[in-house]
Amino acid sequence: MGKSTIFTKDLARDLGAIIENIPDGVYITDKSANTLMINRAYERITGINRAEVLGRNMRDLVKSGIIDRSVSLEVIEKKEPVTIMQELRSGKKILVTGNPLFGDDDKDIALVVTSVRDITELVELKNKLHERTLEVNRYLAELDHIKTLQGQNKTFITKNKKVLEIMEIAIKAAQFDSSILITGESGVGKGLLAKLIHESSERRDRPFVVINCAGIPENLFESELFGYEPGAFSGASAKGKKGLLEVADKGTVFLDEIGDMSLRLQAKLLRVIEEKEMTRLGSTRTVKLDIRILSATNQDLQGLIAQKKFRQDLFFRLNTIFLSIPPLRERTEDIMPLVHHFTALLNKRYHMEKKFVPQAAQFLMMYNFPGNARELSNIVEQAFLISKSSSIKVDDLPFHLRGILDSKDLMVDAENKSYNEIINLMEYRVLKRALEKYGSTHKAARNLKISQSTIVRKMKKLNMKVGDDI
Repeated sequence: MGKSTIFTKDLARDLGAIIENIPDGVYITDKSANTLMINRAYERITGINRAEVLGRNMRDLVKSGIIDRSVSLEVIEKKEPVTIMQELRSGKKILVTGNPLFGDDDKDIALVVTSVRDITELVELKNKLHERTLEVNRYLAELDHIKTLQGQNKTFITKNKKVLEIMEIAIKAAQFDSSILITGESGVGKGLLAKLIHESSERRDRPFVVINCAGIPENLFESELFGYEPGAFSGASAKGKKGLLEVADKGTVFLDEIGDMSLRLQAKLLRVIEEKEMTRLGSTRTVKLDIRILSATNQDLQGLIAQKKFRQDLFFRLNTIFLSIPPLRERTEDIMPLVHHFTALLNKRYHMEKKFVPQAAQFLMMYNFPGNARELSNIVEQAFLISKSSSIKVDDLPFHLRGILDSKDLMVDAENKSYNEIINLMEYRVLKRALEKYGSTHKAARNLKISQSTIVRKMKKLNMKVGDDI
């Protein structure tokens, strides 16, 4: 045997040993895609034994389901390197790169050498990174929402004694994690009070998640509230989704319009409050929660309980501390401060210096605002936007409001009078007219839609007696 033959055999043996010990998987086929060699790393990574594939054609291996796709066949077809991601029957994902080795003429492929690397962990890390990115984006969105509210300088504007007492209780209660139920008509500021409680608490730097129980369709509410696992239901995201309760962990959840929640979801919410844990849809794993729950409604929950539309046990859980915000018509001293506040915000936003003339302010003072502070805000903005000068006049007010209040005998001469004097004169005339028309404080209160105690208090404040003239 010649020296060259011995050298060739030694080289082939050494190359075989090198390939066998490479940490990445190696798979070699001939120009017809017949399997010539695989190494130990390939067996370890793929779980495929070399006895299953040696001598077999790649087309047969794909057809039999051992692999789902052959990079060797693609290299032979394209005559250039090809990289693909392959999924094995075990579910493992591998990165496969095939390289052609050409013969002496550099035209025909002699061999295809394929390297294989396990990227299952890399894919899992990528998915986890994607989930974390989504979570961070949701937190950033919530932070942007909070910053927007702060930028608008939305504070709870009031001079009313009762509301000031409510705010004092709210700020004290904010230091604890007890549930708080806020009631009041639509537009009185229940959401602002809830935000004040959150920002006065130790959770102020954590999420404040608002859930409008009346604004989410029943068929979507459960998945929005509790989240879901991948494939939990038809149309579910393949990645699953965190629920709003889970997003609010360590922070505050504000359940607005809680009276509109279905009995089925009420039962699930009760469990969350009692057990401090929840389960995503499609999962059996419980998720621990550390959340503070605030809720609000403009409905009579006691009445809903009597009608079997609201759970009494949930009511007791939500109603640890009870705060009821009176409507704007029962705290008329707040109307002008709110008008000034809303006008100041609009002036800042549009770089203007508009203000309401006294006559327009009087019209606002006489209106009962069934939509409360929210309606007042809308009226102020509408008048602000349509006014043609820096003075917002009566004619700039919405037509429906002018139609209701166009009563000259209620107007007072504002010249040389202070703001408080104008307000007192207007209240005097409104109350006097109502008492003369209805004959008693009870009937007057009912028609003015304020409490009888409010009328008595204002009469005392104005030193008023029925029959006085003005």
